[in-house]
Amino acid sequence: MANQGNALTSKEIRRIVHLLSQTDMTIRDIAERMGCSRSAIASINRRFEVRVYSGMRSVWKVRIQETECERQRS
Repeated sequence: MANQGNALTSKEIRRIVHLLSQTDMTIRDIAERMGCSRSAIASINRRFEVRVYSGMRSVWKVRIQETECERQRS
């Protein structure tokens, strides 16, 4: 598990992308589970374009099914 101030491993990033794309967990819930900041989760979401919030905090659409992160792993 990552701690605040430490870099996330590629495995942790893949897990976060999975949680963003496959669950209804909020960014706050994912951050707590992964032991990192909400801004780190939001940054990963922007990088891989997983969720689109359209200005809403609690409502989102999942943009892609197979993420760049999953393609890199293959």
